[in-house]
Amino acid sequence: MNEIIAMHGWAGDSHQWLNWEKIFKNCDYEWQAAERGYKNISPHIPKWNNNLNPVKLKRVALCHSLGSHLINKQVLQSATHVVLINSFSRFIPSGKESRPIQMALNKMMNAINTPNEAAMLRKFYIKAYKPNYIDFKSSESHLFHISDKGRMRLKNDLLLLMNSNSLPIGLNTYSKVLIINSEQDHILANQTKVNLVEDLINHLEAGPKIINLQDEGHSITKIKNIKTIQHWLESDHAKNMV
Repeated sequence: MNEIIAMHGWAGDSHQWLNWEKIFKNCDYEWQAAERGYKNISPHIPKWNNNLNPVKLKRVALCHSLGSHLINKQVLQSATHVVLINSFSRFIPSGKESRPIQMALNKMMNAINTPNEAAMLRKFYIKAYKPNYIDFKSSESHLFHISDKGRMRLKNDLLLLMNSNSLPIGLNTYSKVLIINSEQDHILANQTKVNLVEDLINHLEAGPKIINLQDEGHSITKIKNIKTIQHWLESDHAKNMV
């Protein structure tokens, strides 16, 4: 059976994949979601379950944002397909865009474990979902409940994001890679997106496929766009391994 292991990004959790899980399970994918454990959820590091038949089976690493750098390296190494959703190799671009981004990240770092933490996270979630709406009333029970251990991970992973300067460790040169870029992403700089494509072209045996979504922000919310990714995985382009 085809498998998917999904990895959320910074300040996220495995609950964000509920709609994705339903869609892919209906298409006979075996689904697992990794969990970093920022909130009152136990960390979880899944592994591939099935022996790989390169002709028939897919092992799909589905990574959102920093998730490509957080996912288990052995999982990434053995993935036949990698979907990078608003992800990056180097988060802070060089040039004039770098200074305001660095300042904003430093401000976020300084807010962790202070009375400003919840306000900082709220602002981040709004920006990540923009232009789409996030219902804080129904989500408030878990969005801001960072555990003490999770707070350490939150700080360490933000530092990882700030220092990122290369492709995720473990990315197989023979993996088929799909880049999902949201045109209304308010988190990633345009140069960051360009750098990722350039780095992947230099790293992969076959260049990445790019799909641009016009109606999404940093976080993907629409069912039709989730199905677009599912359709790519079933397409002729993704079906045959290099």
